[in-house]
Amino acid sequence: MDTAQTRLLKGATVLVNQRGLEELSMSELAQALNVRTPTLYSHVAGLGDLKRLLALHGLAELDRTMARATIGISGPDAVRALLNAYREFVEKNPGLYAATVPTPPRADREWSAAVDRLMDTLLACLQYYDLRGAEKIHALRGLRSLVHGFVSLESSGALKHPVNRNDSFAWLVESFLAALEKKAVRSRTKRTVGVRT
Repeated sequence: MDTAQTRLLKGATVLVNQRGLEELSMSELAQALNVRTPTLYSHVAGLGDLKRLLALHGLAELDRTMARATIGISGPDAVRALLNAYREFVEKNPGLYAATVPTPPRADREWSAAVDRLMDTLLACLQYYDLRGAEKIHALRGLRSLVHGFVSLESSGALKHPVNRNDSFAWLVESFLAALEKKAVRSRTKRTVGVRT
């Protein structure tokens, strides 16, 4: 990525975090960067291409954030750290995070690979629980849904009760961890019984 494209991406990131991904336009970005709109088309094909670059950037940043949060730890501590880092990233980068949510087109290998790297980081964090098959996918979906759902409600202003939202998130995290542990014990028991019979 050249310097001009990096500047463009940084400007777009600031805009989407301030105003939302759906409000992004080429003319608004050009104004923010103090350039003429046609100049932007020297670096991106259009708004769709720009949103794709934001998705790639957001996925890479989210992956790095969660990998850093879980260095040197495993088990429940790693999942707890990852969920908190995930939530913090989404709260600080709402527009950039929104760009990471859509499923990439099948033909876009670079975008698909970025999603796969993020999923690998999440799955590595769940490795301690030794979940297999569909249970691993259920856990992965649960982990993502926990953060996405909570932050979506939080950002929409839906969580107005005076009970501390951080306490509510911690309660959810601990409930998720307890469920993971229960599932892991059940899976290990089934496999042990299967080996003995």
